[in-house]
Amino acid sequence: MLMPTIEVSALSSVGQIVLAASQKGYLDIFKPQGPIFNPPPVYFYTDPSEGFFNFFVVESGAGTPVYLPNWLSEIIQVLSNQQINILFLRDIQEWTYESLKIFKTLCEMRTALWWWLMFNPYQEPFNTLRVLTEWYLTAFTGIFPVIIGIDIGPTVGLALLGNTLDVVGRLVFTMPYLPSEGESFTVDSLDALGNAPLTEMLTKFGHDVRIYRYFPSLWSKYSIPDSLREFWYTKKPEITEYLIKNYYNLGIDFLPNRVLKDYYDHANNEVLSTGLNGLKVVPNLIDTLDKLFHFSLFIN
Repeated sequence: MLMPTIEVSALSSVGQIVLAASQKGYLDIFKPQGPIFNPPPVYFYTDPSEGFFNFFVVESGAGTPVYLPNWLSEIIQVLSNQQINILFLRDIQEWTYESLKIFKTLCEMRTALWWWLMFNPYQEPFNTLRVLTEWYLTAFTGIFPVIIGIDIGPTVGLALLGNTLDVVGRLVFTMPYLPSEGESFTVDSLDALGNAPLTEMLTKFGHDVRIYRYFPSLWSKYSIPDSLREFWYTKKPEITEYLIKNYYNLGIDFLPNRVLKDYYDHANNEVLSTGLNGLKVVPNLIDTLDKLFHFSLFIN
């Protein structure tokens, strides 16, 4: 009486496998997915007083964010001429994460095969697996003490690889800011933000956050690249206007070099009285240009 029931269950199981294969593909059934790349969320926002480069990182949740050291973040930004894009770095991060995940799986397979003597590691496809992974696993051999006749070096190597994978998955890039410039706020301390609309939004959001806002310190330490200033001036004039109005007293050039050259070439009494409006600049920047010019004369 049990046989028909078993047969029906078996047919049902086969039907479920075939259905799953038609939806996902046969490899997805037998291949483990592993941890999914899911870095801490980063949200960008603009604000009339805080500017156009602000964002906040969610710090409460499944994974605690990991930040680069200040010196490393600064080196990356300087080498990239301060024009590195967070989204581009996120793509590299995801590619690195997926590559490490595949490599870790291969290392685990190679470690498991050490216990199965019936497999010849010098025959394909095991030889390819050996070549891809053994350079890493054997690097830890003999470093740690042998426990019950077992060298724990490869196990330590796998643990280190897993920790690296975890750190890469939780890494957050803060360009154009340095990681230490972030302000940490818990849900209960959001009233100290000094920005009512932002406080209201984050209160509804309901998470601890680290906020990066206002003017990045590296733009004071290093000059803003001319190509970036040119882009703001031609494509995003509201950014140029905001920076000049709020930070012209820092003595930083926010206008592209060609505009500054044109401006300073005509910086004499006669041209200032008659020719300022003749410059090819955004009209609503004329007043702030005048402030910038007089401030430059003062500091020089």
